[in-house]
Amino acid sequence: MNVENMTEFEVYELGLKILLDRLGASGRVRFLGQCQPSMEDYTAKRHKWLDNLDMNTIMQEIQELRTQKRKETINPEPKKNIHDLTDHEVYRVGLNAISQKIGPSGLMQFLRLCKSTISLYAIDNSK
Repeated sequence: MNVENMTEFEVYELGLKILLDRLGASGRVRFLGQCQPSMEDYTAKRHKWLDNLDMNTIMQEIQELRTQKRKETINPEPKKNIHDLTDHEVYRVGLNAISQKIGPSGLMQFLRLCKSTISLYAIDNSK
């Protein structure tokens, strides 16, 4: 499939269809939620989270996460349902599905449209 010959609207619609086919309706919503810029003040949130931690506590938490990750790698739990996936995993599955169907340039174009107001314009003008 050659996305070079498609309009932005066609690429966006195709990407949405691919996500719906691969992730279902709720998974597509979760994927698109990951694409939107956050309105949170990450700096303030980070300071609130980190200001009361010392380096030893941070290092201990890192080691615990690494140990947990190793256990998950050795005995991964099968995830059969999209609802069992984390948002990050849903996003990764969605990226992979789009990339396989329309290639890297189509994926990049779709993501650019998701992050801009063009996608909202395309949806409004499709009716």
